[in-house]
Amino acid sequence: MRKRKTPYQKKPFESTGASNDTSANVYMSMLLSAAWRALTAQQQRLYLYCKAQFYAEKQKPNNDPLCFTMNQSKWAALYGLYEKSNAKGFYRDMSALIEKGFLTCVECGAITRTKSIYRFSSMWQNYGTEVFTVSPSEMTLAMQRKERTKKP
Repeated sequence: MRKRKTPYQKKPFESTGASNDTSANVYMSMLLSAAWRALTAQQQRLYLYCKAQFYAEKQKPNNDPLCFTMNQSKWAALYGLYEKSNAKGFYRDMSALIEKGFLTCVECGAITRTKSIYRFSSMWQNYGTEVFTVSPSEMTLAMQRKERTKKP
């Protein structure tokens, strides 16, 4: 694959033109998928901010090119997605993104009081089929607790 001769020029309706501006591509196959349609508008919005955060982070956690971090200072203060007092809403929506196969939780920072590390996943493409699974190792601690307390 060869490099572009000239860098992509942002269109005026896409960006302010700042050099540090990042983009977050979302393709029609995702927008039309059953998994995407199963998300609420707020969960879809959170996913877009996760993509933007992923491209904004130059130093990837665990040196994994598909990982990113998301903590309260980002989702509350920087992005204004949730009120600081609404951490429950943030974790509920992140859990939905994991349950639908868009993300996995690599490291849950709840125990160590550090940033949680998330990884992008392509399992959403199998959502609603018999091959779709989310293993406990890909869930947050709260999701694992919830799974254990589910009655058969």
